[in-house]
Amino acid sequence: MANKPEVKLNFNNNCGDCGNRSVNLPQALPLIGDDFDWNVRDYDGFRIFMLEELAARFPERSSWMPADMEVVLIETLSVVLDQLSDMHDRVMSESFLETARRPDSVRRLLQMIGYNPNLHIDMRMLAKIKTQAEIDLMTNNAVTDQELAQLWDLYPHLMDEAKQAGPRSIQQQRRMVTLEDYRNQLLDHPLVLDVDAYSRWTGSWNTHFLVIRLINNLLLDDKLSKNKLVQNPANATAEFELFNKQLENFYQQQEISKVPDVIDRSSRFMLQDIIQQQRMIGQEVIFEDVQLIGIILSLSIRIAGDFFRSQIEDAVRFALLNPIDGFFASSQLQFGEDVVASNIIEIIMAIDGVGSLCINRLKRIGSIHADQSGSGRIILKGREVAVLEDNNQTPERGSLIIKLHGGNSG
Repeated sequence: MANKPEVKLNFNNNCGDCGNRSVNLPQALPLIGDDFDWNVRDYDGFRIFMLEELAARFPERSSWMPADMEVVLIETLSVVLDQLSDMHDRVMSESFLETARRPDSVRRLLQMIGYNPNLHIDMRMLAKIKTQAEIDLMTNNAVTDQELAQLWDLYPHLMDEAKQAGPRSIQQQRRMVTLEDYRNQLLDHPLVLDVDAYSRWTGSWNTHFLVIRLINNLLLDDKLSKNKLVQNPANATAEFELFNKQLENFYQQQEISKVPDVIDRSSRFMLQDIIQQQRMIGQEVIFEDVQLIGIILSLSIRIAGDFFRSQIEDAVRFALLNPIDGFFASSQLQFGEDVVASNIIEIIMAIDGVGSLCINRLKRIGSIHADQSGSGRIILKGREVAVLEDNNQTPERGSLIIKLHGGNSG
C-alpha cells in the first residue's frame, strides 16, 4: 500500500505571510506482471497452470510426483474450478436467447420481448403428449408452462422455431398510440368491419373516439348470441365454430392469452377488452355506434320470357339482401357511401329473366326525407351507413317492395 504523501509549508524569511507548499510524492509502484492465461476454462488448463506456478516458486525442487500432497491439492482444486467454470458458462448461456437451452429460460426470454410461446403451439403436436380427453378439457387452447417445457424437451426443434419467431414478432406493432393504430388493430377483429377514428379536445385532454361498424349490422351494446354472429342460420354451428377460431387467432396475433366467452357479452365489452390491454395509460377512448340509415326501396320489374315470378323475386332479393355479397350486405357499404340507383339497376338487370326495371321509390326512412327515385341518389355522410334488411322485427332498418309484371305465376 502506498504511503501517504508528506505536505510541507515553507515561509519566506523576509515575509511571514508569504510561503509555498511542497509535496514529496512516494515512488510509483512497480508494474505487476500478469502471466495468467485468462482463457483457461477446463481441468487440464487449470492443472497445468498451477503446476507451472508451483515449479516457478520452488525452483530448487527438481521433481514432482502424482502422490505429492501439493499435486493432489492442485488436481482437487482443478476439478472444482472446472465445475465452477462449466456452471458459469451454463448460467451465462441461459441469459441470451441464441444460446439458451433450458425451456424455462427460453420461455422467459421470449416473454421479455413480448412473445408468448404458449399461444403458438400446434395442437397436433400437443396431442402427442396428452390424451384426447385432456385436450377436450382445455379452454381457449391454453398451454401451461409445464406442458410447453415437456413438449420442447421431447421436440427440441419446436424450441428452435420459437427462438426464430420471437425476434421476428417484434416488428409487429400491437400498441395503440395514434388513431391509425386503433383503426389498424381493431380492423382484424372478427366482429369489426370498419373503424372511423377521430380525436377531440374535451377540456382536460384529447379523447379518442372510435366509430365501430360491426358485422351483421350489430350495435355495440347488443347482446351477442350464436344466431346474431352467423349469416346463415341453417349452418349456424359451423359458422359459429369458424367465428370462434377467428377470434382465437386474433387474440393469438395480439399476444393475449385469455379469450373471453363471446356469448351473452356485448361487442363493446369484447373490444374494450382489447383496448384496455394495448392502449396508452391515461388515454381516454370512447366507442360510438355507426348510424344505420334504413332505406325504403320499391321496384317494378317486367319479366322476360317464361320465367316464374317467384324465381325472379328470389333472385332479386338474393342480389340485394344476400348477407355475404348482396348490394346491401353489411360488408359492402362503407361510411358515408351514397346509395346510387344506377348501381341497383345494374345488379338487377344482370339477372336472367329481368326484362325491364323501374325504381318507384328510393328514400331514407322518415317522413322528413324526400323520395330520391327521381334524382337517383341518397346522399349519406359522416358515420352514416345505408342498410336494408326487410325484416318485420326491425322495420327501422329498411324495407323492400317488389312488383312483378309478366312471367309465369308460381
